[in-house]
Amino acid sequence: MVKASVLEFINGACCASLAEIMKRTGLSIRIFFAALVTLAAGHGSERPNILLIVADDQGYADFGFQKMRSDIHTPHLDRLASEGTALTQAYATSAICSPSRMGLTSGRYQARFGAFHYGGGRGMSTEEVTQTLPARLQRAGYRTAHIGKHHFVGNRGSEPDDHAFPLGLGYDRFFGAIGGRIHYLYHSEAKRSQYSHRMAMGPMWDDDQIVEGWEGFTTDDWTDEAIEFIGGPSERPFFLQMAYNAVHNFAWQLPPEELEKRGLPSFEDLEYPEGLNRAEATKVYNEWYDGVHRHSLPEGRGWYLAQLELMDAAVGRILDHLKENSMEENTIVIYTVDNGGCTSDWAENGPLQGSKYHLFEGGTLTPTLIRYPNHVPEGKVNDELIFSHLDIAPTLLDWCGISYETNAFDGVTQTAPLSGKRSKPNSDRILHWDLGFQWSVRTGDWKLIVTENAERAANLAKKEALYVAQGVHLYNLSKDPGETSNVSNQYPEVVKRLRRLHDDWRSMVDADGRR
Repeated sequence: MVKASVLEFINGACCASLAEIMKRTGLSIRIFFAALVTLAAGHGSERPNILLIVADDQGYADFGFQKMRSDIHTPHLDRLASEGTALTQAYATSAICSPSRMGLTSGRYQARFGAFHYGGGRGMSTEEVTQTLPARLQRAGYRTAHIGKHHFVGNRGSEPDDHAFPLGLGYDRFFGAIGGRIHYLYHSEAKRSQYSHRMAMGPMWDDDQIVEGWEGFTTDDWTDEAIEFIGGPSERPFFLQMAYNAVHNFAWQLPPEELEKRGLPSFEDLEYPEGLNRAEATKVYNEWYDGVHRHSLPEGRGWYLAQLELMDAAVGRILDHLKENSMEENTIVIYTVDNGGCTSDWAENGPLQGSKYHLFEGGTLTPTLIRYPNHVPEGKVNDELIFSHLDIAPTLLDWCGISYETNAFDGVTQTAPLSGKRSKPNSDRILHWDLGFQWSVRTGDWKLIVTENAERAANLAKKEALYVAQGVHLYNLSKDPGETSNVSNQYPEVVKRLRRLHDDWRSMVDADGRR
């Protein structure tokens, strides 16, 4: 009755005075406005659903629409690109997954939370977790879920009572893994106990409970959970962050039938001899790990491609579910990657220098696909817009009509340029990255990379079989997008200017105080 009375007011009775409406419907002022708020929340179905898909370590060239590799078969990602816009100048906030996931979820530089590399850092405060994208959407009436890989640092939310556990970040539903690596196939305690701490093989969580005795292929089973969560049309819109662990390393962990169908060899995971102490186990792991990279297992590209194709098929299942339930027209779909492709684990970054783990373009550029019918042009490849994962939160909130405070985010809304309308180029925007041992800043065509800890850089290069920059590197990306010609000696004033920009940024986010 109350809802009907308020609808009467909205749908035509507004020509009368508020006092007349109160008299006609018998509503008090207090009840009227309380009902109005309830009604607004109940009309959440008019707001778009949001599907945010985050892949793991996928290469810049490993998308069919990029047309850079003949061995790539990603029909469903290509379909998403053809039905929306593909951004080729989209950046993750870090070259490694844990900090970048904090940046994406918060819309703020993860340096604000002390998150520079794996582990360490203070993490998010109890107040800061309430300002994440999922928390804001949850308060606006969205059904929210995180399915798949979580992997925060600092107060990484490894236990249900941690305030940064997914259920404390604004997700109603969580099904997946807390840590950085989960086995693609085996998740029981018996299987996990075979690995050392360095393997970081975590359990599977169902909300706040560890699932024991459950085994299954993560890509398929997480997709099943996603489809179940989405369901059908609802008065309440949904926000789903679907975070696959594909194509993270150890890609040989494939269902036996897939290995057989594709003619791929099996490969045994490391199992430790009994009785090893921590130091001995670490030594055994490091020796084994050195033998499972591209330089030791060149046939590993086949495993990588299999994981990629199976994830692509899983994405297709979700897209088909949206279409079959008449939900695709009112659902924003974003597909991105947590960081640049990991070339030591068979990803290909095409013309880009570098890889996951360090700050060449290959470590941070992540092709991003966005589909939002009637809001984002179809079939467009946008090579000009400088986009950051920091922009995802404000852009989505603007599309959803949800207000937020000034300076709430380090990113900016990109609704106007994504709409295809003419807009001022943003090539002069400033973006920063900081891995602790190495930092970078980009503005305009210039990009500066500075390595401050040569020993850590050298150790990384050795462990991951990579070329990692030492010293000071300056590149003009408009002339040298592959970062092949270091011009820092030719342009010392540019180096000084970019150093000052980064010093100012460090002060702004208190980077030095949060390490």
